[in-house]
Amino acid sequence: MQWAIKAARLYDGTRQAMVQDAVVLLKNTRIAAVGPAAAVSLPPDIEVVDAGDRTVMPGLIDAHVHILFTGGPRSGEESRTMSDNQVLLTGVQNAQLGLRSGLTTVRDCGDRNYLSLELRDFINAGNLAGPRMVCSGPVITTTAGQLWWSGMECDTDDELRRAVRTLVKNRVDFIKLMGSGGNATPGSNPEVSQYNISGFQAVTDDAHRMGKKVAAHVHGVDSIRLAVQAGIDTLEHVPFRTHGTIEYDPRLVDEMIEKDLVVSLAMPATWYRLRAEDMVDVRAHPQHLWTQRYDTIRRMFEAGVKLVVSSDQGSTSTRIDELALLMEFLVRELELPALDMLYGVTGLAAEALGIDDELGTLSPGKIADLVVLNGDPSADITALQRIHLVIKDGKVVVRDGALTW
Repeated sequence: MQWAIKAARLYDGTRQAMVQDAVVLLKNTRIAAVGPAAAVSLPPDIEVVDAGDRTVMPGLIDAHVHILFTGGPRSGEESRTMSDNQVLLTGVQNAQLGLRSGLTTVRDCGDRNYLSLELRDFINAGNLAGPRMVCSGPVITTTAGQLWWSGMECDTDDELRRAVRTLVKNRVDFIKLMGSGGNATPGSNPEVSQYNISGFQAVTDDAHRMGKKVAAHVHGVDSIRLAVQAGIDTLEHVPFRTHGTIEYDPRLVDEMIEKDLVVSLAMPATWYRLRAEDMVDVRAHPQHLWTQRYDTIRRMFEAGVKLVVSSDQGSTSTRIDELALLMEFLVRELELPALDMLYGVTGLAAEALGIDDELGTLSPGKIADLVVLNGDPSADITALQRIHLVIKDGKVVVRDGALTW
């Protein structure tokens, strides 16, 4: 099956400027041709959908979600008390909600009992509408560490290696290591590393030996330093916390750049729009650090760090359909360039997940995952909140917020 879509603008998932008066030719599940309408030759009698004054771009990628968590005001409490059946149904609900918001791929950064893999496989088999899922399965953490209630508790290097091998045996797509404590677990300290360098290195080396990338949850400066030293593929959160404050380390940032590592912001509502006085969940709130963290984000971007925009969906009051709100904040409040932020949820996000050979940019031969927006997100980033069409595998699956699957 071949068809084409024309639009006033096209963003291709790179740092290049918008293409004006563009067309994308789709053949079955792949992109056959893309570019200015005047330069793309369409077969005769082909169906052409004219999107008018809209923008076509790659499907959005959220590189840090917890799809089995509610993302509601009490998400932390709920994640510890819900049954496996309730958790899986929540995942189904979130999969469809995310797809309707333009997410065609998500990376799930921590589940329980490998249930996200069940959801991944069910979607991949064509039994449920939802985004592609790249899944870590349960996180690796210390005894009583961050997310201990749903993770694999490991305290020695041998236990860490066994955990990595067990996760790979259970068909995970990557490894998620809790390198520091976090805000979501009472008694956990986000400033302190949960492992020494031998622990970080044991996980990284064994995962890489088996062809898996590693993502590390790192809040404190020490844990960030150890993750960089070990060559962790993606660093999650990275607020540079220490001694009750935030201390940006330019030399550490230079090392990130030298090693070509990726920072995934994993920035939930508690870091930019849910104020401490409005929170009802049982967890620490970092509002006193907001301004300092915003400075570190700007400085990392200006230094040339590869910044992936990700939501940490499932965290308190952070729903899966709210990535566009974070994009709006980064562009309007932190004044980061819109095209670079768009790159952070398309081409760069795909690179970070190791799927850029198939997804993330609009180019011939790649999988036809696209979204069509009302407006121009390079001029008005809130256009991401006005999804007209979602196309997955070359088929329209969402039209004006409603599933067509």
